[in-house]
Amino acid sequence: MHVDRHDGDGERLEVTTPRQVRSVGCGARGFGCVTRIVGFLVAVGGLNRIRTRTMFGILETEDVVIGVLMLAGGIAAVFAGTRLSRFGRRHTTRLVKDAGALEPQSYILYLRPFDLDDELYGIKTIPAVSPILRLRTPYSRTFEEHMVFDLRRKLGPVVAVGRPDERLPLSGARRFYLPLHDWKPTVSDAIRKARLVVLATGTSEGTLWEFTEAVRLLPPERLLVTVFTDEREYDRFRTAAGAAFAARAAGLQGEEARRLAAFGWPAYPPLKKPDTIMRVAGAKGYIVFGRDWTPEFVRVDPTAVRALTLAGRSRAMARRQVNPVMRRIKQGLAQAPAPAPGLIVPAPPPYPPDVAPHAE
Repeated sequence: MHVDRHDGDGERLEVTTPRQVRSVGCGARGFGCVTRIVGFLVAVGGLNRIRTRTMFGILETEDVVIGVLMLAGGIAAVFAGTRLSRFGRRHTTRLVKDAGALEPQSYILYLRPFDLDDELYGIKTIPAVSPILRLRTPYSRTFEEHMVFDLRRKLGPVVAVGRPDERLPLSGARRFYLPLHDWKPTVSDAIRKARLVVLATGTSEGTLWEFTEAVRLLPPERLLVTVFTDEREYDRFRTAAGAAFAARAAGLQGEEARRLAAFGWPAYPPLKKPDTIMRVAGAKGYIVFGRDWTPEFVRVDPTAVRALTLAGRSRAMARRQVNPVMRRIKQGLAQAPAPAPGLIVPAPPPYPPDVAPHAE
């Protein structure tokens, strides 16, 4: 397991963590799984103790106390096992040692503001209906793990930029690390070679630069924008992105300048039933593009589907709103022009080195 670190002068250093770290991670994952199973059985035993003695009319105060303690302890064990499994998977996350060695068109590049990681890490996804998918994916998976699993299953493996100076990478996409200075050429090359770039909206200077670079280098079929924010934050992004695109277009010529100057962002679609109070955790919508870069905002709308449970509603949104987007992306990738063999895109001009990627 290799992790890049930075010294005081901003140079990237390669640190090889001991092999025992991976062993600790595997052990933590196994122990977390066992803890969840034991906790579930203890909680069920506590409920069964109270229910059985009530049925036979021999329930006493001692039985209630023991049953409640077993139930509380079992639930606590389930939550502790879940967190332990997540922590263990962070030890076993696969890293990319050299981003430049990635084969063109062989990966999906996931770019986002780093502050989004903390928010998505705390979101628990709805378990899959299929028993096979449940066995293939851990119960304690995070939102990013769920998203990466879905993208990998439908489109291909996912890589992402690791957060600078993080002690452990988050589980999900494979990480590669950038130098603190002069990071833009590496990201530009990764964008150019990616089969698909998935970008999350944000207003940091690094994130806005990544948007302009993706539009500059990619055909529209190879870009997917994910919106995790509410309408107010999205409007802030639209304003900041418009200014960033105009400023970038002023320094370019030809088709790239015209494309960036004419680029526009769609409005935030309203809910079908705005008076219904309902909260969606995770993505609020996706923006896909036509061949002429016409954007379309596909809203993830919980009020547009019906279900008896929250899990059923989430699956209905995935089936009716998210899956069609994935199918459209897959069809677009099949029709998108592939880079000609041996084609070398000119390196972008030098950039100011004082802007850290995704810094808020």
